[in-house]
Amino acid sequence: MSNKKSLIGLLIALLICAFSVLWYKFFLENKDEFLLDNPTSEKITVVLNGKKYILGSGQTLSVSIKKGKNTISSIAENGTILLQDTTINIQNFTRGLINPARANYYTFRRYYGHIKNLDSLYKAHKTYIGGKLYVGEIKKYNTVLIQDFYLNINQKYPKIINKTDSIGSRVKLFRENQFLDFYQKSFE
Repeated sequence: MSNKKSLIGLLIALLICAFSVLWYKFFLENKDEFLLDNPTSEKITVVLNGKKYILGSGQTLSVSIKKGKNTISSIAENGTILLQDTTINIQNFTRGLINPARANYYTFRRYYGHIKNLDSLYKAHKTYIGGKLYVGEIKKYNTVLIQDFYLNINQKYPKIINKTDSIGSRVKLFRENQFLDFYQKSFE
């Protein structure tokens, strides 16, 4: 009888473990991927390492990329050459965004937890966008390769992060229009 109870307990423990792993994989894991993004209002054609991609207006695509040197060129639907035989060098192989239109993107650091004087963390950094003052740790990018962020444009900020003894924060990448909309809803 006790062997049967031990077996039932083992099965329950294995089911809980399997459920936890699946929950993490589907809902919590931050997937490391490189995105090819077209934030413009036109269709663009991109050739990345010899492979052709056609991105519609506002389309984002996960692409396979290699560590080291990669070649890219892009052309707009109207025939304007956006990039011609450009090389990007991937050093940090975690996540990134490839910006073939050289559009403006912004990163923003959001803080989590019970932090004294949270407003002072945001007010310590000031940035002007279109003549308007924005507070917070904001960085502007218009390079072909953008890295050094935690959440890509297709991911949302988590509602909470694990409690740590230090200040918790996450840096998210936004398209310009996404960032302005996010900032207005969150801070104004």
